[in-house]
Amino acid sequence: MKRVNVLLLSGKLATEHDMAGMNTNLRKILESTGRFHVRVTEEFNGATPRTLEGYDMILLNYDGKDAPTDRYTRLEPGAEKVFFDFVRNGGGLYIHHSACWLEDGLPEEYYKAWGYYLTMPESRRVPKEDFIVDFVPGDPITDGLEPQLMVPGDDFFAGIMKAGGCEPKVLISAFDDIRYYQKSWWPPKHHPVEIPGGKLENMRGVNQVTPIAWKHTYGKGRVVGCTIGHDMDTYRRFDYLGFFVRACEWCGSGEVTLGRPDHTGENRFKPWPYY
Repeated sequence: MKRVNVLLLSGKLATEHDMAGMNTNLRKILESTGRFHVRVTEEFNGATPRTLEGYDMILLNYDGKDAPTDRYTRLEPGAEKVFFDFVRNGGGLYIHHSACWLEDGLPEEYYKAWGYYLTMPESRRVPKEDFIVDFVPGDPITDGLEPQLMVPGDDFFAGIMKAGGCEPKVLISAFDDIRYYQKSWWPPKHHPVEIPGGKLENMRGVNQVTPIAWKHTYGKGRVVGCTIGHDMDTYRRFDYLGFFVRACEWCGSGEVTLGRPDHTGENRFKPWPYY
């Protein structure tokens, strides 16, 4: 079977993240399956169409910020065009974790490509460190995974926005319970949050099921966004691993052939990531 060639595009990531460690581990997860070949770049400015020749997809681990309240740093115009042309013309795109955050005032193609996205202050980090997400059945990416996953020490992002004209298919969801916010220290000073009328119940999407991961198309390109994936605590979860590699396989090839890691029998001696 042909390998999926992946460009892991990174280079500017809020400092709450271990960018180098994330990139190394994301690459290791994918290549451990034998289905992917991954190259990493931390500088995409100056890219031309030739830069992406031979690649099937982009794995985006770039949120354009050093701190959550910074302005989003866009790519230079030429590189930005190369990026969107690649996806629009059939290249895959996986939007990883904080790369799902954008901001108001960007060109419309950002929102259309992302499908769902987060933006400050309408969106927020839920003050809940360990939380449960639900895998939505009925899609090759999620079928065969356990119905629920306890996500430890990751970011639960809520108040998500949907681009006009887009109808992404939700693959993972979670319930945004108003009780999570009833804490004396919330909202935090470092992360502005919109609380209409000063009432928690007026926040966007609160007490509702919120998308955590989704799929859709942008032009001819296949796109998956997933807001969880902060670090190794999540990367070690079997069903997250299964979801991540299958979602990338779908983005890059349109197929889903990979399974959940098998850790039974002799496979119990396999080291992480267990493929």
